Amino acid sequence: MIKKLLVFVILFVLFTVGAFAETEKYPTKPVNVIVAYAAGGASDLTARLIAEYWKKNTGQDMVVTNVVGAEGAIAARQVNSARADGYTVLWYHEAMLGNYYLGVCDLNWYHFTPACVVLKISTVSVARPDMPWKNVKEAIEDAKANPGKYVYGLGTGGVAYWVYAGFESVAPKAWRTVPFEGGDTQRATALLGGHIDLTMVSAAGGWSFLKSGQIKPLAVHDEERNPLMPDVPTAKELGYPDVIFQLTNTFFFPPKTPSWIVEEFNKIMAKIVEDPEFQKKAAEIAAAVPYFKTGKDLEDFWKAMDVRYKNLNEMMNKK
Repeated sequence: MIKKLLVFVILFVLFTVGAFAETEKYPTKPVNVIVAYAAGGASDLTARLIAEYWKKNTGQDMVVTNVVGAEGAIAARQVNSARADGYTVLWYHEAMLGNYYLGVCDLNWYHFTPACVVLKISTVSVARPDMPWKNVKEAIEDAKANPGKYVYGLGTGGVAYWVYAGFESVAPKAWRTVPFEGGDTQRATALLGGHIDLTMVSAAGGWSFLKSGQIKPLAVHDEERNPLMPDVPTAKELGYPDVIFQLTNTFFFPPKTPSWIVEEFNKIMAKIVEDPEFQKKAAEIAAAVPYFKTGKDLEDFWKAMDVRYKNLNEMMNKK
């Protein structure tokens, strides 16, 4: 009787462990990536590129779903309320902070389970080639010396607005402004048409204009120079350390997603980011460079960006 009981216990333990191990395989079905912007933009293109290599590395599909509206707030709400099983994930960048501090959405980065940053896309201050400025410092000093002479094209709530807020903090009331609800192409077109004198574009959205020489880069808003534009100084180099607003698309899971799922997801993403072919394609389609962060490094990064957006928002509210 004791021997039979012992055999039963051993078989039960083996079955339980096997079943538990089976449940911890990931992924076992398609992962749905919610992209906060329309098809064809930088976020969409990079998500679809990652999906291609996800399939290559896992054998499972990564389905890209575009959920557009309120600078990404609608997509954020959808993922925040999704099941925390690892099969719904948000692909979003710093516009989340802009939405939070402008009151568009009550969700911030810490209301999710952050997984990893994969790519970084620089934002770039640009002007027409015929403008006299060699860099953004010269543009700011000129505007300060001639208040109201030059027109700045800003966004209505996205990162383009916050770059302007950074300039406003060092040169109050130096610019006349024109808001644009559209993206990089609309602002670049307005710049080429002489309707504005300075604006910001993402390296991805403005890449064709930059490569053709139709617009002139004055500064990269990043911690370091972009390897795809090595001759363009950073705003930090030029004396504006707080005007750093790169687009670091991050994968965010719903709150309370199990840590083992996040770890497995990140292991796969690490392989994708290290693939030279993937890196080459990311540069070609979106002027994006690898920028992989997980765990505490990722949290520290978002905490720092959170403080930057919060401080600028307070400054703009005091105007």
